[in-house]
Amino acid sequence: MNIARWVGVIVLLGLLARAEVPELTALVPQATGYELIAKLDPTAYAGSGYTIDRSEILGGDVKRIGYLLKLTDKQGELSWVFAAMDPFITDIARLGMPTPGGDIFQDYVTNLEVFSNVPAIKTGAFPKGNVEIWGCNYGGTNNKNIPGATSAFDFGDQPDSNGNGNYGCLQVHNYEQKQVVLAFNKFTAGKTCDLGIGNNTDVEANFGGSKTPNPDWTFSSSGQNYQQAELFIVAKIDNLTVKEVVLLDGNKASLTGTLDREQALFAPGEEMAFNLVADFQGQEPSNDYFITWERTGDDGVKDSGKAKVGPEPLVIKTSLDRPGFVRILAYLVDKNGKRVTKKVMRRGKEAQENLFFDGGAGVDIDKLQGVPEPADFDAFWAKQKARLAAVPMNARLDEQPSKDPKVKIYAVSIDCPGPRPVTGYLTVPADAKEKSLPVSASFHGYGTSIQRAPSGGSDTSINFSVNAHGYDLGQSDDYYKAFFESIKSNGQGYAFDPVQNADPETAYFNGMALRVMRALEYLKSRPEWDGKTLTVGGGSQGGLQTVWAAGLDTDVVKASAGVPWCCDLGGVTLGRITAGWRLPYVEALNYYDPINHAKRIPTSCYVDINRAGLGDYTCPPSGVAILYNNIRGPKRINWVQGSTHGYVPPKAQTFVLEQK
Repeated sequence: MNIARWVGVIVLLGLLARAEVPELTALVPQATGYELIAKLDPTAYAGSGYTIDRSEILGGDVKRIGYLLKLTDKQGELSWVFAAMDPFITDIARLGMPTPGGDIFQDYVTNLEVFSNVPAIKTGAFPKGNVEIWGCNYGGTNNKNIPGATSAFDFGDQPDSNGNGNYGCLQVHNYEQKQVVLAFNKFTAGKTCDLGIGNNTDVEANFGGSKTPNPDWTFSSSGQNYQQAELFIVAKIDNLTVKEVVLLDGNKASLTGTLDREQALFAPGEEMAFNLVADFQGQEPSNDYFITWERTGDDGVKDSGKAKVGPEPLVIKTSLDRPGFVRILAYLVDKNGKRVTKKVMRRGKEAQENLFFDGGAGVDIDKLQGVPEPADFDAFWAKQKARLAAVPMNARLDEQPSKDPKVKIYAVSIDCPGPRPVTGYLTVPADAKEKSLPVSASFHGYGTSIQRAPSGGSDTSINFSVNAHGYDLGQSDDYYKAFFESIKSNGQGYAFDPVQNADPETAYFNGMALRVMRALEYLKSRPEWDGKTLTVGGGSQGGLQTVWAAGLDTDVVKASAGVPWCCDLGGVTLGRITAGWRLPYVEALNYYDPINHAKRIPTSCYVDINRAGLGDYTCPPSGVAILYNNIRGPKRINWVQGSTHGYVPPKAQTFVLEQK
């Protein structure tokens, strides 16, 4: 046995020797004989996982299950509740936190005991209660007909029938008293998870400001109200045993998928073979691991399976009988269906990410087309250009500090029709001569990040980093927080409100597109511009803006659009896979759909779609394929296998199409 294994055994035996949970007995002295199964901080679970997890190493006969939730508010006041019950599951390994696609426990329980220091909680012994424990999304429908439950999120809800989504909940209820005992929901949210003891009655602590808060704390984001939170999962176990277990370290493992050909393109009915490989990189875990997978497609057909990881790749064979795409989504899971995770950094913070493969392949994708464009598409945009021409540019430049003496940096504001001006940061070579330089504009992805001044730039070209929203530059964090709240519409994030989008001139994208055109006008007005080279680029929402720019301004000579957003929004009406994060479709959005702007890109402009993910369902492959099809001039697209919107696998299989 190696040293790591010996250390693991010593630690586990030390935990076993306690035979009590001191944090529990300090609050409930009579709660003796419980073993700690797992401990976690709900507000850090998304990034750090368990503090302690003994679910794999304990064995025996489960006689009681208990949950202790301790919450310390910002004023230092401790609230706690302990709920114990007869077992609804006797497999100790399945007593930990639920996972997406895993166990769904929606069960009555017997001999419920409740202890708490919260006055509103009904304490004592009760004949029955119920639990709702799952890792997927859920709705408020009382599908189990729990007595007293309603269509609100309370003690009788409805988990997603296919186990989809990852919102999750771990809830204990005293339904006969119409009371939520404890709740931890929204497992992936960190500090803004849902946490509560008793029924939620706080209108303010409820998503969207609803006047009827959800009793089970769903959508409350109440985790942010606590400076400390602890959840203990415990059990009374007869014939207790402890075993040595070597678990798989997800940080040292991978799940990859490839096709057995050089292009991800097939004929109708032709067999596709996806080879999925789980690489443990020399690890020898004690238990078996599995790959679970689901096949969906633009034909509406679904298939799924599960296979034990072995020395040979898992081969998934499928086909598609019409133009479109097939999607294969797979996860690496343990013997209990719990997904294996690894630690990643997101926006400077550590988080947990599943080991997954999300990819696919296409059939006759050159034949794909979107819904018909508006009959007055060109007239609409002629009108918007007339609006633009009626407002003088009136550019204002405020020079910023530069660490490079060869480059000058300016904060720019340019008048524009619509609610706000064009704003952004411009970099100009210090010794620029008249008519000597190329110019470029870059556009940003969706979000509420704050644009700050760069420290330098190119000394051979003029570059304009264009803000998508036209907000004031160089302001306080409070200003930007208030700004992003102000651009919401009907409780929706910007651009997502179908009411606002029903009229193309009130759509949020209208002002954004006007700012794109005005930014290019300004660049072309610079005396240093060589009169020939105007390039544009961006990813996601920036890719959307890039296509607008190339379609609305004939002087653009190169457009580099990565994972372009909002392509083929109307595809949802044609049965295509549209499972990702997308705007609710209304016909007026066709004026902004890049597949229609692509038709207007002149043949003098080279368009490079530098990444299109075959597993990206924020920007579904079908929509990006239609965008490519509609470009009349020189073009290139780089299809990346296993790539989602924000993830590119190491050494990913790529498939490039190009027309010169």
